Amino acid sequence: MKIAIDVDDCISNTSEVDFATCYEYYKKLHPENRTNFINSYHNAPTIFGLTKEQDDDFYIHQRKQCVEEDLIQPKVFAQKIINTLLEDGHEIIILTSRGDLYWGDALKETKNWLDRHGIHYTECIANSGNKGEFCSLNNIDLMIDDNLKYIKQCNDFGVRTITFNNNYDLKYYPAELRSYDSDLNGMASCWPEVYEVIKNIKL
Repeated sequence: MKIAIDVDDCISNTSEVDFATCYEYYKKLHPENRTNFINSYHNAPTIFGLTKEQDDDFYIHQRKQCVEEDLIQPKVFAQKIINTLLEDGHEIIILTSRGDLYWGDALKETKNWLDRHGIHYTECIANSGNKGEFCSLNNIDLMIDDNLKYIKQCNDFGVRTITFNNNYDLKYYPAELRSYDSDLNGMASCWPEVYEVIKNIKL
């Protein structure tokens, strides 16, 4: 199969890093605030109530910090399973919506991160727009993503998906996506489960 895989919060632990670094950023702005924040959303600045200007400032500096300090790490067994899928004969396309605004050169930084953590792939694409359209035009058989918006885009184009489940989904996404269901979509909560779901897919 030709399998496309998202990076942030699918291969990596990005939201955990975003929450911790955004907490540091917020405390510099409001050192007197003792509020206990709950990490229940995908977008860390939403939790801390940052303005649009603060949001942009945070991510521009934070992505640089992530690269320099190698803060973002692969999820458990992500490297092992993705490399096994490649060894099994599948094509692996890393498909991320990471953009150059925050990452500088999103494609270069993503490739460097994958290489640094020993994650092998056939092709890597950054700055992706509509993932459903991309998958349809490039004959992708399966998309693995944590973002329900992209899952729906892919299913709308008839592309099979696996939603990598994250706890924030039910609170972060609007009602029409929270209740979204499709015969084309499977669910998985960890990489060994992703592998089992893939083994049972019949094209």
